[in-house]
Amino acid sequence: MKEDNIFIFDLDGTTINSEHRTGHGSLVSWFRNNTAENIFKDIPMYLGQFIGILYTLGFKVIICTSRTLSNADYEYLYTKLYVPVNVKIISRTEGDTREPEIYKKERLSYLANFKQFKECEKILIDDNPDIRRAFRELGKNCKAWDIPFAEDTFSRLFSWSS
Repeated sequence: MKEDNIFIFDLDGTTINSEHRTGHGSLVSWFRNNTAENIFKDIPMYLGQFIGILYTLGFKVIICTSRTLSNADYEYLYTKLYVPVNVKIISRTEGDTREPEIYKKERLSYLANFKQFKECEKILIDDNPDIRRAFRELGKNCKAWDIPFAEDTFSRLFSWSS
């Protein structure tokens, strides 16, 4: 890993298990189950610990989620997933109906375009293959890892096993 690498983490299905909130799989179900009580039933996943670890080691770390975050979500991130307060969090605003891959590609495009980030290697870690594909389209320095690859890579780098 290079010192100027930028790591971008997804939340649901990547760093947090929130399956109990999906209900019947519809957006209506999701919103109905998106209560503070249910948010605090979410379970941190293995990759979640690397948000803080990489940040502490000096890497730029970003969280980018396709959902709208409530105060309870932020409380969960800081008190259960132990996200450092200076980690940038990109989340959807209410009423934004873009498809997740379009939303994330547009929100993260500044990393490929702004001079200070252009030459840095950007690594997106996301469980959604469409989002990974869209992110890679931003340029040669935009890499995207699936869950098994990220788990294996971090386990080898830090000599841990998942």
